[in-house]
Parts: sequence; C-alpha cells; structure tokens
Amino acid sequence: MKKLLKMSFLMIAVVAILAGLTACNSSSDQDTSGSGGKKTEITYGIWDPVQKPGMEKVAEEFMNENSDIIVKVQVIPWDQYWTKLEASANGETLPDVFWMHGSEAVRYMEAGALLDITDSYKKVEGNFPEDLVELYSYDGKNFGIPKDVSTIGLWYNKKIFDEKGVAYPDDSWDWDKFKEAAKQLTDSDQGIYGFAAPNDTEVGYYNAIFQNEGAVISDDKTKSMLNTPATQEALQWWVDFSLEDKTSPTVAKIAENNVRSLFSSGKVAMIFDGSWMYGEYSSNEELKEHVDVAVLPKGKTRATVYNGLANSVSAYTENEEAAVKFVDFLSSQKGMEIQGGSAAAIPAYKGTEAKFIESTEDTFNTKVFSEMLDYGVLRPNGPNFNKAETIATEGLAKMFSGTETVEEATNNVASEVDEILNQ
Repeated sequence: MKKLLKMSFLMIAVVAILAGLTACNSSSDQDTSGSGGKKTEITYGIWDPVQKPGMEKVAEEFMNENSDIIVKVQVIPWDQYWTKLEASANGETLPDVFWMHGSEAVRYMEAGALLDITDSYKKVEGNFPEDLVELYSYDGKNFGIPKDVSTIGLWYNKKIFDEKGVAYPDDSWDWDKFKEAAKQLTDSDQGIYGFAAPNDTEVGYYNAIFQNEGAVISDDKTKSMLNTPATQEALQWWVDFSLEDKTSPTVAKIAENNVRSLFSSGKVAMIFDGSWMYGEYSSNEELKEHVDVAVLPKGKTRATVYNGLANSVSAYTENEEAAVKFVDFLSSQKGMEIQGGSAAAIPAYKGTEAKFIESTEDTFNTKVFSEMLDYGVLRPNGPNFNKAETIATEGLAKMFSGTETVEEATNNVASEVDEILNQ
C-alpha cells in the first residue's frame, strides 16, 4: 500500500499506541458472551466527544440486531485525530470504521487505506447529496458513505441584542443591515463587540466569499482564486470589521481568547458558526437561555459553506464483514434517524434531517441549518488543498494585522497556493 507519510517503524508504533487506535486484528473473535459464544469486536473512530452518546446509541441498536458483534466507539480529539490516523494508516492499524473528512479523503483514497464499499453505497444510492457522495469517491468507486451534513449559521446573543434594543437577525438581513447591527451592538466601555471576524475559513470568510459570488480555488482545483476581484472585495468587507469599523476583536485579541470563548463569555454578540455546535452550546445553561441562531446575511447572493463527514472502513481490517455491516446500518434510514434524534448531527440521508430538527428546535432555531442547504456551497477540497489552505491562512494573517493590504496579501498567497495545488 502507498504510504501517506514516510515514517520510521518505531515512530509509527509509538504514535499509533498513543493514538489509542486499536489494531484491526486485536479484538476479533473474542469470547465475550460468558457462555462460550464468540463475538467479533470492531472499533469506531470519531473525533467529537459531544457526538459520542449519539454514536453509541446507533451502535447499541446495531448490536441489538447483531448480537455477534460488539462496537467500541473511540474518541480521538480533533487536534490529534489526523496525526494519529495517519500514523495508524501507515502502520496498517486503523480503526475498523472511522470518520473521514472531505479535506483529507483524497489522500487516504489514493493511498489505498480505505476499503471499497461501493456495494454498500448501492443499497442506499440516491438518498444522499450527490456532491458529498462524489467527495468520497475515487476512480468510480465509493470509499465513504456520507454521515451528516453541516451548514454555517449566524449565532447571536439575545441578551446583548435586548440590552441595545436591536431587533434579532432574520432572513431580511443583508450585508448592510448586518454591518449596522454590529456597530449598534458594540460597546467599547463594556468591552463588547458586535461581531467576531476571525482569520478562519469554513466558519469565517469563505461564507463571505461565496455570498459575494467569489471563489477560493478554480473548478479544476489547480489555481487559487483568492486574488480575484469578487473574492478580494469579500475579504476587504470581512477584515474591515476589525480594522476599520472596530466592531470585531483584532486577530491579536482573538489569539488570546478564541472566538467561541469570547462569544460564550458574552464579549461578542454575533459569530458565524456551524450546525455541529448545537451540542456544545445547548449543554451550556447560560448560552442555552440567551443564545439563538439565524440564517447568514445575504450579500450579492445567499450562501453558506456546506460540508459533510463520511463513514469509512479500513482497508486493513480483519473484521471486514462486521465492519461493512456496521457501515450499512450507519448509512440506513434507521441508523440516520437515530443519529438525528440524538441531536448528534444533521443526518445526511435525505428526509431524516427532520429528526435532528425535532430533537433540537425547542432549544435553538435549528431549522435554519437545513433551510440553508438549498443554497449551500460545498467546502473547497481536492488533492493538496488542506496544505494549501493552511499556507493561505498563515499568509492572510498579514492582511488581518494590517501589515499588508488585501490585494498584497492575496496576490502573495495565491502564487504559493498555485504551487501547492499543482504539486
């Protein structure tokens, strides 16, 4: 198999152990029934602890229907997940089933680390957004089946709005109304900002770029579009919140206290954030009482970044039959409805998003997330895009600090991104 990254055998072993990712053959055919019966144990690797209870509910129902299989849900935090997954892929000790992300999928598919599950997809074909299906497809084969969908919404603090006498955001808001509200909500004496405009992509300026009919990369994924007029205009609008209007914390202040911390502590009235944050925000009693979510404001057009994870199977699993059977259940209407009903995430199976809304709408106005799917723009992706995005984010920091203009920063970054995309 092609390696994702060249590492020494010792390094692979050490990192894989630290990752806590169970080797594929370590739990097969164990006598765990207490009565002499043998059961196959498989591992399910995920990165979100908030979603763990929901994923365990799905696994529990699966085990009720498949008494000869045990599913162990393993959480590896996001900031460690990809480093450890890569080491496990190189060491051929991946979890039997695990979450895959669109920005990483190509590397794992090209390396042969994912099992071809085309036959599983054919059982549910037509029930998932086609662009998500394509995201996890390679050479006409399926290497992941969409697990969920996500969009970005405008989360806001009703308490700050009420104190300032500002009407809550709704679908009548455009960029001008949004900017004006950010100014009205800003209170420098109290250290409160109307909005937070960070140097962030999916939950940040990508949304503004798409709302301004701009682009991040070309359709053929070989060229940066960051230095094109529509994109530069959107980025200028975004950085002006902190540099010109003073209605957003500076990047330096955000580096000290991240956007979500500032929002949770009542120091920021509005932020762009994902549908996946429902679990975290709803578990905070203060936020649960004072926070809600609305659609993003309209620019030249309506847009929100749209994305979705997939469930994949290790190409190295020695428990292939059990692992594939579990993915079949995860991808079924029943499995998706359990996921949605647990409020873990918006299920990707068409029609089952209603279960997520039913289980969450009494807390927040979560129906806006599914409504925005009508104009969602798929998160940029492709070979080497993850590396290119990291370089771009680092380069655009000079634009946020004011040491370079938007034009200078995007021109400099675009040339670097082009090189990476064409490697």
